[in-house]
This record gives sequence, structure tokens and C-alpha cells, in this order.
Amino acid sequence: MVAYRDAAVQKTRRSHPEIVAKSADKSSPLPPNFIIIGTQKGGTTSLYRYLEEHPQMVGCIKKETHFWNQHFDRGLDWYLSHFPPSIFDTNIITGEATPNYLESPKVPERIFEEFPSIKLIVLLRNPITRALSQYHHWVRLMREYRPLEIVIESELNLIKSNLESESKLIQYPGYIWRGLYLPFLEKWMSIFPREQFLIIRSEDFYQNTSQVFNQVLDFLGLPSYELSNYCSYNSGRYPQIEPSVYSQLRDYFYPHNQRLQDFLNLQFDWD
Repeated sequence: MVAYRDAAVQKTRRSHPEIVAKSADKSSPLPPNFIIIGTQKGGTTSLYRYLEEHPQMVGCIKKETHFWNQHFDRGLDWYLSHFPPSIFDTNIITGEATPNYLESPKVPERIFEEFPSIKLIVLLRNPITRALSQYHHWVRLMREYRPLEIVIESELNLIKSNLESESKLIQYPGYIWRGLYLPFLEKWMSIFPREQFLIIRSEDFYQNTSQVFNQVLDFLGLPSYELSNYCSYNSGRYPQIEPSVYSQLRDYFYPHNQRLQDFLNLQFDWD
């Protein structure tokens, strides 16, 4: 933990040297004010990088800690050691972004137990393009070798065969089931109040980046801020999907998307 704490101080010194000078206790970390909990391939990396450029936001030593879903046994002190040192200036906030938290069944209760007032940000992308982005990302990482059509058919069969329990599906890549957002959000919102969530349509974030970024800042209680350049992080290109496959996915996701819209009282207009 000492190594993580030192790394957090060094990162803060590089990005915000004036903050380290005002630190109340370099051995006592600042607890997170927010977590970006999802979705994978929804723009979370770009949003977090933009937030790190705000003068009143200091990030943890890495974007994704995976503490609440993978490293919970290491204890809260291990988690907090990833964040910047406590400071006198109460206008400074910190947070992390681990998009796998959204679909991880034990995470909501764990976070609520420690940080019941934390703010939660969710970017939701058209589940079809989200699935394609994840698939081609895994192909680039050489974690996937099967053709797209086989991948889709295999996972749809898995879901339809009543093996869609969280414990079983979590073992699979999740190109399809990660886009079934409603059950995940129902779980989160049964634990945290609705007002602690900011739900963002990823397509709005891509198309109106500055506007949505400042919407996030307002949600976090930070003053508006314009970046000199809104770079796209962790994005990739991939070939156009076959129309028949797209239609198959569109038909599958349509009723799920409708129920999601009704639950959130938001329009996503995913075709």
C-alpha cells in the first residue's frame, strides 16, 4: 500500500503541484467523490481523461482499480491508497472509472456500505455498436478468434438456453449480455437513490462532447471548463457489419431497449 500511496502523491505532484503543497496529510488519502461504473466501450476512458484535465479534479493512480469487483479482498485501505493525498482545499474531488462495475452483481452493495453518498456516472451506448466495438477490440488483443456471426449466434443461444444467470454469464466475453442494461441498473437503483446517478447516452457524448462534459462537471459540482482538445481515447475502427447480422441484433435488443427507456424515462433512439 505504501508504494501505491507514494505513486498517488507523485502523480498528484506532476499534475497539480500546488495541491501537494497544501496537503494536510500525505499518508491519508482523499476518498472518491464519484465512480464511472459503465459501460464497457461506452466512452468511459475519454470522459475520465477529460475529467483529469480539470484543475479541481485529481485522478487516482490508474483509471480502473477493479477493487469492488476483483480486488475486494485486499481491503479498503488498499483501495484508498490509489487516490491523492488529503488536502485542505475542499473544492478538490477525485474518483475512478471501472466500467465492469455496472454488471458486477456484488459491487453496488459493497460501494453503498462504504460510500452511500457517492455520485455514479453511467455511459450507455447502443448495445449493437457496443458489442461490435468490444468484439473487434478483443480481436485486436488476440483474445477472440471466432468470426463475428459465430460469436453472436453462440451467445444468443447461451442466453436463450436459460444460462443467463449472472454467475454463469460473467464467465463469457459478454458481447450481447453486457448490452442488456436494464437488470444492471435496476439492481443499482434499488440500492442508491436515483438522484445520485448521471445517465449519459454515449452517442450524445461523442457528438456533443463539450456540452456533455460540462453536464458531467455540473453533476459533480465543478465549475464549467473547456479543454483545448477533446481527443478520442481507446477508440478503434472496424469493418461494416453484415445487414443480416445487424438486423438480428436490432430485433433482439429492441424490446430490452424499450423497457430500459420506460424505466429511466429517457429516450435513447437506438436503431
